[in-house]
Amino acid sequence: MAATYKKITALLIIATALTGCGSGQSAVTRNFKQVTDGVEAQSNEIRLRHVLIVKTAASEAVLVGTLVNWSDQSDALTAVSINYLPANFRAQSNQLLKNKPLIFVGESANADAAIPGFDKPAGDRVKVTFSFTNAAPVTVDALVVGDNGIYEKMQRFGNSPAVESTTP
Repeated sequence: MAATYKKITALLIIATALTGCGSGQSAVTRNFKQVTDGVEAQSNEIRLRHVLIVKTAASEAVLVGTLVNWSDQSDALTAVSINYLPANFRAQSNQLLKNKPLIFVGESANADAAIPGFDKPAGDRVKVTFSFTNAAPVTVDALVVGDNGIYEKMQRFGNSPAVESTTP
């Protein structure tokens, strides 16, 4: 009986050593930074958050994401390209003032960027490039999602006067 307890104890110790937190600070799962479908990036003090593309039933690629300038120096978003094509960009203002975000899609949307005739399926990744007046351009590898679930009835900007740009 004592031998059985010793074997069980030894097996538990070995199992714990082999499957426990042996990786410690270098564990692969500890290093993930993307916790949603959207990707994140930064150029100078401009933060890009939750950037992804929604493919609509009309084969339009609609940009989703938020841009926030953390700097006291203002900047401006001058162009957006999706899958290497210049997007139709509209915004209440393309200015990026400190802590005044540009929001693409949602109740607080104050900007919109999209391209028609988008042929990539949901699940693919495409390059999305943001160009700024002062900050360096940023290119992210954004996920394409379908227009279902939370993206089924997207609220897009477009009811107020806009600044339009299609230059890359």
